[in-house]
Order: sequence, then structure tokens, then C-alpha cells
Amino acid sequence: MAVKLELYRVFKEVAETGNISAAAKNLYISQSAVSQSIKQLETALQARLFARSPRGVTLTGEGQMLYQYVR
Repeated sequence: MAVKLELYRVFKEVAETGNISAAAKNLYISQSAVSQSIKQLETALQARLFARSPRGVTLTGEGQMLYQYVR
């Protein structure tokens, strides 16, 4: 499955902000669109990229490896 560049852009913003709401604001898209993009990327890569909590998100091991490539 080909992954669109936009999904990596959203991933990078979420990784850097640690927050879906902040990433959405910075990218001028909805929180729902950010969540859907992350879900699509996780599905395409067959990996969980973020650990979610009420305070935000943190990168998993797989997410950290991917971040090294996209930054």
C-alpha cells in the first residue's frame, strides 16, 4: 500500500507537538482528520506509532524509528 506524503507530514506534527489538537491547529485541519491520518498510517505500516493518554500522545518504539526518517 502506497503511503501519501501528507500522512507523514501529519505524523511529524503530532510527534513534535505530542498533542492531536495542537497538531490539527498547526496544520489547519480538524482533530478528526489528524486522527484519521494517523490511523491510516498505522494501518499502512502495520505498526502502532503512538501511545495515547488523556494528556496527549507519545511515540512508541516504532514511532521513534519512523520519526528519525521523516524529520
